[in-house]
Amino acid sequence: MFFKVCCFTSVAVTVAAEWVYANPGALEADPIAQQNTWDGLCATGREQSPINIVTSAAVPAPLPRIQTFIDANVTFAKNTGHGFQLFETSPLAHNFTSSDDITPVDGTSKGYSEIGANRFNFYQVHWHTPSENTVDGRSFPLEAHFVHQFDDPALVGTYHRLAVIGLLYELGECNPILDNFWNSFPISAGASEVTQDDTDFNEKLSDELAGGYWHWYGSLTTPPCTETVSWNLLKKTATVCQRQIDRLKEALAATQNGIAFNNRVVQPLYSRVVVETDSFMPAPPPAPSAPPTASWYYANEGASEADAAVQEETWGAAAPLCNLGLEQSPIDIVTADVVETQLPVISTHFSATTEYVKNTGHGFQLFETAPQVFTLNEDNTTMAIDGTDKGYSEIGTQRYNFYQVHWHTPSENTIDGKSFALEAHFVHQFADPDLVGGYNRLAVIGLLYELGECNPLLDEFWSTFPVESGVSNYTGDHIELNDVIANELSKGYYHWDGSLTTPPCTETVKWNLLKTPQTVCQRQVDTLKAALAATQKGVSINNRVVQPMNGRIVTSNVASAGAAPSPSAPLTGGGAAAPGDNGDNGDNG
Repeated sequence: MFFKVCCFTSVAVTVAAEWVYANPGALEADPIAQQNTWDGLCATGREQSPINIVTSAAVPAPLPRIQTFIDANVTFAKNTGHGFQLFETSPLAHNFTSSDDITPVDGTSKGYSEIGANRFNFYQVHWHTPSENTVDGRSFPLEAHFVHQFDDPALVGTYHRLAVIGLLYELGECNPILDNFWNSFPISAGASEVTQDDTDFNEKLSDELAGGYWHWYGSLTTPPCTETVSWNLLKKTATVCQRQIDRLKEALAATQNGIAFNNRVVQPLYSRVVVETDSFMPAPPPAPSAPPTASWYYANEGASEADAAVQEETWGAAAPLCNLGLEQSPIDIVTADVVETQLPVISTHFSATTEYVKNTGHGFQLFETAPQVFTLNEDNTTMAIDGTDKGYSEIGTQRYNFYQVHWHTPSENTIDGKSFALEAHFVHQFADPDLVGGYNRLAVIGLLYELGECNPLLDEFWSTFPVESGVSNYTGDHIELNDVIANELSKGYYHWDGSLTTPPCTETVKWNLLKTPQTVCQRQVDTLKAALAATQKGVSINNRVVQPMNGRIVTSNVASAGAAPSPSAPLTGGGAAAPGDNGDNGDNG
């Protein structure tokens, strides 16, 4: 999967050197040449693409139905220098005058695809020969990648929350859809006009989509190899003839020093699990995440436990994704179903100094939901300090800025149906300034507490939290958060993809729940319960009910492997606090 430099702003930063599929004259992809010229996350990432799908290891599960609503006219065909591509890597349609004059048209789009409840804007489609992904070790002569990005204007111009629908081709009859535009692609890098086109991609893909797909999280298959791409490879293949393959090979050889192919070699799966459709879930209308628009509640006044019906009614009104999403949190971890694998090492590098503590109205929280340090003014208002940060955590090769930690009672996540007295969520966001102020690319480290001895670390600040919504000055000793969870981090964790556990319930949150709990005493739990009751009309709990798994897999580490961080975007912070960070909207996870 490749991208045009102009349309994704961080390419110029992250792809500085020329990268190649192989050395001149080679007849197939060369892993050594790729290793030597593809650096950064391409070399260190642990969720890289393409992959080899071992069908016997794929986990059958109900997956969301994919529907395409692509609405784009093919007016030009483009040779990127690394292959054939239709449309620019952008949500906008473009006018074509000449190869040097391709301009975006404001206010337009090229349509979208729906993956369950999530809408992804369609950007472009391009082709690789031979296929990049393989099935049981078998390569195919051609593979198409229909590239999308989650429908959020804040993401445009970044590599985040991409999704790809992949289509494999077997050698056979010439493909009539390809023949609509295939000969219009120039042999040299550039673009040519397509004067006749009646291509209906939706009709073309409908049969293949009905046949099911394999799903996993991977990366771009060209530098900068950004990860967390949602891959969806269709099981049903199309056909392509040798004449059509030869046309692409001729163009590749002309632009790549005689290299007549454009496939990256397959990458290790590491801890990932490939899921395949055994059935389709109902396809609800799309509901992009947005700040909550109405009040939401854990239960009715005076209730002593979470009420699923109240949450469904009020959370759905505040943010439809809470009810429509298919990757919602929290979950119940059924240990018998957990897939043991090798997960990346997590290390914390928190540097925050606590000046005040906060009652959000939905619980206790340290620090604001932003990368910067905040200070407490004399009038009890808070203010961000420009140029500061609160540290970060490394999850394998990826760096996530630390934002805040907050607590839920009882625990939101459960294990084999067992609830815990307390749960802490250490909330992070991937270290890319383009993400600051939004809900995308979040990661949470979760810590459970069992009822037992009083927790000495909590006692350093627990009684300082105000009973009512607001902040209180903290004058105690420095709170060393790294020491708090170092022991638990060393003993492993459960991992899955989920969501925020409060509205707007944004999905694709990386959840990492530590296996080893700490202790908390009843006095400490009662302190939080008293504050919750005071701010939530007598409701002394703040846990969302557990959500369906909907085909997701929980993994657990049997051994860990770490690497130095090598993110695919600049690591500098900055920007405003994430929307929704106030007493009305809760703790964002």
